[in-house]
Amino acid sequence: MSCTLTESARQRGVSEKSHAGSASAVALVVANMIGTGVFVSLHYQLFDFHAAPPILLLWIVGGLISLCGALCYATLAKALPRSGGEYHYLTELYHPSLGFMSGLLSAVVGFAAPTAISALALGRYLHSSQDWVRPDVAAYTVIILGTLAHAMSARTSGRVQVAATSIKLTLIVGFLIAAVVLPGKGDIRWLPEAGDAKAIWNPAFATALMFVFYAYSGWNAAVYGLEEWQRPESTVKRALIGGSLLVMFLYIGLNAAFLKAAPVADLAANEEIADAAARSLFGPAAARWTSGLLAIGLFSSVSALLWAGPRVLGSMGRDVAALRWFAPKDGVPLNALVFQTVLALAFVWFGQLDTLVNYTQSGLTLCSALAVAGIFILRRRGQASAPHLILSLIFIGMAGFVILQSLVKEFTRPAPADGYHLASFPTLCGLLTALACALLWFPLNRKSP
Repeated sequence: MSCTLTESARQRGVSEKSHAGSASAVALVVANMIGTGVFVSLHYQLFDFHAAPPILLLWIVGGLISLCGALCYATLAKALPRSGGEYHYLTELYHPSLGFMSGLLSAVVGFAAPTAISALALGRYLHSSQDWVRPDVAAYTVIILGTLAHAMSARTSGRVQVAATSIKLTLIVGFLIAAVVLPGKGDIRWLPEAGDAKAIWNPAFATALMFVFYAYSGWNAAVYGLEEWQRPESTVKRALIGGSLLVMFLYIGLNAAFLKAAPVADLAANEEIADAAARSLFGPAAARWTSGLLAIGLFSSVSALLWAGPRVLGSMGRDVAALRWFAPKDGVPLNALVFQTVLALAFVWFGQLDTLVNYTQSGLTLCSALAVAGIFILRRRGQASAPHLILSLIFIGMAGFVILQSLVKEFTRPAPADGYHLASFPTLCGLLTALACALLWFPLNRKSP
């Protein structure tokens, strides 16, 4: 299988020496996952949950669901070995319109918007460290620098990703050690009570899981550029499973550290959770340095998103004549990279991205669930085992539960003071957007030669 992929890459002008290895693939997955999500989700979770057990349960459930998805995606990557991720899987397993839906959602919103969010978070943390730094200017700068790094070659991208992710992991491990050693000021309840187990059936739990899913998103990053890895089959499997496990343990540890470090009132009042925890743990003076280091660590998130997103558009450019401009040349999807960069810069300019991300999570979750459901098709072809069916059912069931419960919460909550508008129904609008993207394929396909 790997020989076939290598030969295919060589025919497209990609030198075998330019392929990146397992370390780069794992770094890409970890960097895609550990972004702004884990540093802001706790702020919103504390609105509905006031004890550590249900909050940590959120991160455990999210991690286990991501691991189920990673194991299923490893099987999909083995059976359908081509770059593009969900775009390729849904096209091959169902219909090109569903693949187009997934690719458009992922490439335009699933990557461009989070690129801007991570860059803005980097800018805010840098501003907390150095008052003279403007968050928006820092965001523009880091996006452009990341684009220049990834425009060179897959190997250069891999090296940049490994270095940036290593810095981020070092910072996180250092913070975890400090949270264990130093006396924290946390005042949250840690011991479980009888009512905590019922939290999972609360619509608020499903809404909170949307934030957790966003934080865990990126566990599938290695499949987007599958053909650019050395020994793709084994590399992708190690990256998906190893990266997901590592991030799950880090997320559980980080949220426990945040809760131990600072009082609930401080965490609930500050969207920049890490900054609030650092100020409580180290003091205001030291926290300025911590914020600066966190800003440096967030560069790996921006870098990872700029690497993975263009691979989806590049894969679509090979198949859809109307998108041929995005097809990769000399192994690097340069035009797609420029397109994502322009979109990300525009999102930074307009700001207010939190609503946009919440609105798109339902569509992206739907696409992942459809891809995982493809395991049943592979099973009929003899390309998947019975245990994979169980993992697929778990992932699909939880994804459906989260989407359904989110819809229930949107339609049963009291009317907003300013009346209902599109932002009042982000889950529904996200699903309708996914449908619109699927329908868009038909007129575009008619224009294809």
